[in-house]
Amino acid sequence: MWAIVSIVVWGVMNFLMTGEVAGKDWWASLLATLIGGWLGDLLLGHWLWVFAGYNIIAGAIGAIVFNWLWSLVRRNMY
Repeated sequence: MWAIVSIVVWGVMNFLMTGEVAGKDWWASLLATLIGGWLGDLLLGHWLWVFAGYNIIAGAIGAIVFNWLWSLVRRNMY
């Protein structure tokens, strides 16, 4: 469940920010989003939509935050 939520958030965020789903440095962006999805569930706990032991909303929030942070880091690198 964690990977599904993270990959969906990754695809939507990259499309909204760059206009393409898998652009330059897509693997690093995906990795940051997967870590964010895991940490979001770990840090924000279990409330609202818990499916298979995974908090979907908290994971999505973490994935969005980490994807956004990665976009800021990537922008400063190039």
